This record gives sequence, structure tokens and C-alpha cells, in this order.
Amino acid sequence: MAGLQHEHDFIFCTIYGHTVTSQNLYLDFDEGSGELTAEVNPGKYSLTEFAQEVKRAIDDAGTLTYTVTIDRSIPSLTISAGATFELLTATGSHAGASVFSLSGFAGPNRVGLSSYSGAQTGSVYHPQFKLQSYVSSDDLRSSVEASINESASGELEIVTFGTRKKVEFNFKLITNILMDGLIVKNNSTALGQTRLLMQYLITKSPFEMMYDEEDRNTFETLLLDSTTEDSKGTSYRLKEMYDRGLPNIFETGLMKFRVIE
Repeated sequence: MAGLQHEHDFIFCTIYGHTVTSQNLYLDFDEGSGELTAEVNPGKYSLTEFAQEVKRAIDDAGTLTYTVTIDRSIPSLTISAGATFELLTATGSHAGASVFSLSGFAGPNRVGLSSYSGAQTGSVYHPQFKLQSYVSSDDLRSSVEASINESASGELEIVTFGTRKKVEFNFKLITNILMDGLIVKNNSTALGQTRLLMQYLITKSPFEMMYDEEDRNTFETLLLDSTTEDSKGTSYRLKEMYDRGLPNIFETGLMKFRVIE
């Protein structure tokens, strides 16, 4: 690995994959008087946005007031209310198009309690190597729709509509090959996992980026702006690192993201 520097000591991870369509938007539940159905609006959500939308949907459909909290260490959701209710994960009339699997609540009905915690929601990506070519949102910003007008006397008038935060970095040393396990983590399915993440990112869908895996409650919500393959961020190419003498080892190239606030 000679010549490859650790440009940042981040042991980071991403949480992604919260996409709701007409095929997975229903949430059947029972507050004691028969089945009720909540509808989650179709869309592309970050984990935080997804939890908020599940709460909105179940609040609108029921009479209880619900809370939906996130445990990012898994990550998972907990759905709670001030009285007992049931999640009809198995027997609801919309079980074939429910949001329960995405939410982490697949399996038998949840009954008899006022709070239920699910299994993992969405997908988690753990890279094998530390971030390279990293520039933080503190150091990369741009004015939104800036225009500069110059008068006949040479005076400048600058009109902007706020500032956009951005982040950029490169995933390097992506490989299924057995590595040292210390500097580069071993992962026999790393290429497949990276392809799944990149296929998601180029759909222009938001995801949550935690720069310290031990502190998952500190994160930024990002959206892919561009890749080395496409200035619009709608395509990618994993590049094999032949030029570094590293066959069967890949990198994404520099990717640029906007911070969603």
C-alpha cells in the first residue's frame, strides 16, 4: 500500500435505502377497534425523514399520538404510543405492499404493547479504508444562484440566495481480496456492497453520513452532486487501481455531495 496516505482518520459509515413506492407504502395497525391503514407518501427519504414520515402517516390514520424514534447503532426504529396498539405486520390487509419490511418490522404481528422496536431499517455501508481526498462542509461552500452586476462606474452588486454546503471525498481500496484487516478491513463482498450503494446514490436519493462510527448521532444528510464519470451525478464507474499496482482493488474516484439541511 505504499504511497497511499490516510488523509483523514474517520472510521465512517452511511445509512441509506429509504425509498417508498406504491409497492411498499401501507402500514396496517389496530388501536383496539379494528384495522386502520396508514399511507406513507412515496418518495426518497433519509433515515430521519423516513421516521418523520412514518410518524405523520400513523398519526393521521389513528387516534393515538405516536412517536417514532431512531437507534442509529443498528439502525432501527421504535414506534410508541400512550396506549397499547398492534402492528399488523403479518395479517394486515395490505401486507403485500406494506412499509414494514423497510421499517424493520417484518415477521409476526406485534401485539399487546405500547412500544415496539424493529430490526435494521434500510442499509448500512461500512467502507474498508479511511476517507481520501476529503473536504468537509466547513471548507467547501458556494453561493446559491449568485449574480454579479457591474455598474457603468465599476461598482459591483452581488445578489445571492444563501449558501450551499458541500462535501467531497473518494472511497479507495475497495476489494474482496483478503487484506491486513487493520488498515484495510476485510470484506469478501465489498465490491457488491459498494455497487449497491453507488446504484442508490446515482438515483439522487439522500443518505446519512456518520464520520465517526462510534458516534452515529452526529451526521450529515448528503445528496450526490457529481462523480468523476458524470458532472450531474447520475452515473458512476468503479476504477481498478492498476496505475498504483493494485489489480482487483478499486476506487470510486472523487465524489461531490451537497449537504441537505
